[in-house]
Amino acid sequence: MSQNGNGTAGGMRWFRADLHIHTPASEDYAEPDITFLDILQEAERRGLDIIAFTDHNTVHGYELMRQEIEFLQTLERQQRITQEEQSRLNEYRRLLARISVLPGFEFTSHYGAHILGIFAPDRPISLIEATLLQLGVPPDLLKKGACSIADTRHVTDAYEIIHRAGGIVIAPHANGPNGVITETLRMGTSGQARVAATQHPALHALEFINFYTDHEKFTSPTFYNGKTEHYERRMFCIQGSDAHRLRRVNAGEGNGWHRHGIGDRYVEFLLPSPTFAALKELFASHDFDRVRVPKRDQKQWEIDTLRFGAHNDRQALRPESAIDTLWQDVAALANVGGGTLIISGTGAELTGVEHPEQLSETLRRSVQERLTPHPYLTFELIGYEGRDLLRVEVRATESPPYVGSNGVIYTRQGGETVIADRTEIIQLCRRALAEGAATPLDNGQDLDLPRSGVEIVEAQKRAGVWLYEVRDLRTTSGVTRDHAQGLWAYAISRYEDVREGRIDLQSQVKWKGRLGLWRAYRQGNRTKYDLVHRDANGVIDHIFFGVSDWGLSPSWQALIGDRASDTLEHEPRSFGDDAPGDPDVFEEPVNGAAPWGDRRPRWRGRGGVWRIGRDAQGKVYFDLIMRSKEGNEVKEYPGVPREKLTEAWMNLIRVPRPRTGIEVVEIIVDEFGERRFVFRNLRTGELSNAPWRLQDIEEGTVRQYAARMALQDMPLDESRVRWWGNLGYMRPMRKQVDLVYRDENGIDHIYYAARRDELSGEWRELLDEYGEL
Repeated sequence: MSQNGNGTAGGMRWFRADLHIHTPASEDYAEPDITFLDILQEAERRGLDIIAFTDHNTVHGYELMRQEIEFLQTLERQQRITQEEQSRLNEYRRLLARISVLPGFEFTSHYGAHILGIFAPDRPISLIEATLLQLGVPPDLLKKGACSIADTRHVTDAYEIIHRAGGIVIAPHANGPNGVITETLRMGTSGQARVAATQHPALHALEFINFYTDHEKFTSPTFYNGKTEHYERRMFCIQGSDAHRLRRVNAGEGNGWHRHGIGDRYVEFLLPSPTFAALKELFASHDFDRVRVPKRDQKQWEIDTLRFGAHNDRQALRPESAIDTLWQDVAALANVGGGTLIISGTGAELTGVEHPEQLSETLRRSVQERLTPHPYLTFELIGYEGRDLLRVEVRATESPPYVGSNGVIYTRQGGETVIADRTEIIQLCRRALAEGAATPLDNGQDLDLPRSGVEIVEAQKRAGVWLYEVRDLRTTSGVTRDHAQGLWAYAISRYEDVREGRIDLQSQVKWKGRLGLWRAYRQGNRTKYDLVHRDANGVIDHIFFGVSDWGLSPSWQALIGDRASDTLEHEPRSFGDDAPGDPDVFEEPVNGAAPWGDRRPRWRGRGGVWRIGRDAQGKVYFDLIMRSKEGNEVKEYPGVPREKLTEAWMNLIRVPRPRTGIEVVEIIVDEFGERRFVFRNLRTGELSNAPWRLQDIEEGTVRQYAARMALQDMPLDESRVRWWGNLGYMRPMRKQVDLVYRDENGIDHIYYAARRDELSGEWRELLDEYGEL
């Protein structure tokens, strides 16, 4: 039987379902401007036959969709419907004839475990809300989609209440956060309580995350096969997407627990029809063979992201018909450090590869003949939705640039392969110099090494991870950024800034002969130096990080002595030193400073942004301005709604994040009322693996500073910000500054402790506008 719902057996067929989908009615939905038509269209694109709207402690999402459809039907009956409204109504009819949409909710029980209640489409909304009231959801929160609600019913009580109300009862993400299995393990309750939470007669199914990779006791689907002592009831085990957005995003782009999109984790049921009644009849039976959970690997997720997600400069999807230009994609991927090329058809339908062996050989020969140097290629044929695709992994084994036989250098930009411009070529060459092997000294003498600090001797990229040879005069070892600590982490971070072209090293060094002082900074009660050495050709061949005074030889001391009057920086303890008891200090703003602010327009060409705000109903509006062609007249456009903005205006409003500082992405209040913080390191773009408690954050670090300031800053007081359109700054310090970005959705992002000397683009222009540089 087919995997996509086309197979039949005894009058039945396989239907694809996702019974755990959120809508903007949930307060933590990642894309609040998404419409219900968007959700249904994405469900159709993913081949789903049955979906359930399961918003947090509310059925309001399903209710809003029904209200929209009923309003359009009323307009149609009264012959008052516009062409655009008729088109939406027709699309709703088409999609609802194709997809069964079930109303439901995700209830938060007394100790925080979640429970799905799913109902028939003809069940009145008022009766479903009456069930939520029985479960303990306060009347004033019935429409709010709140994630956390106090004093609700316990897990097993909730099972029975939902079951008596005629609903299907599912324990979602049972082995994940806020799951019934995880809750019993966390609470340390008895085995009897764990049995009740997973074997209760009113519970229809358990939903698992990491369905095929989690094999621990209590947390694996195979544990509930009816053969485990005290767990004699065999359970239906399924998976659901828990989608809080339309399409999946990669790690680091969203909350780690809300990265999946609609249909990413689906289940298939063998049913006579895709209805609630058929589904409930199955869950009441013992026909476990009528449920199957398809297994998908990371490479298939990768293709999903390429097809439906945001642009990615490290991945490319190309048709087999483009064989003559595929070598250019390989060159571009090599020039950005490596990536993957997927070869098949493009668009909504992938055609697959007809002659993979021939295609592989042709591409390999084309790269050998047309590209210098030659990147390392690996070819793999992978299955995707019943088709064979060719996955080509491109590894950059030598420093860039990789140059085509036509003399052109290609790179990746906005998800496309393009010809590199002059600036990009310079950056590639600088990166090559930064990655190059050490140049021998022309006098044949050994380099006078400092006696403290560390040096990055070599960097290699293996399986997508940079490995570094770090010399600290005691040992040399291969480490990654994730495993480095203290001074090693600091050295790797600064080294990567040079390699990626984020810092122009040559312009920042003070030279004395071949010895150079890059940076001198104060760390607690110690002075540290970043030092460089250049060979006879003027090429930097050694960089030493975090050298202490006592580690300087006479020649280095002479260099430092000449710069003794230079002002010292203060280094925040985000990296710190590995010396015990080193009392590093973060540069704090002056306490008690009076509020201050200003607002100036931010121009690009003739268009300008004055303000982004929200009206009394919370809807985002834009105050825009426009110069005349002659430049002598300015026209104002106040209160422009988002849907009226062209792409040109959106490109003006959108500004990339700075590559320095820390962002507090989210402040979570857990079931115990304790605040937890999710951070983004702007240098790497990575999110913290798990939310931090304030008391667990090391004293004096940038992370602690960002957490404390975030509690003080949100919601943002605009009188404390100096605005340049939708960009701003506050609390300027000597070496750092706190930056503000208000995005196209009216959401404020604060970037704490951004280093002034590393700012570029609009962020540098912002400070220049106010004379802060």
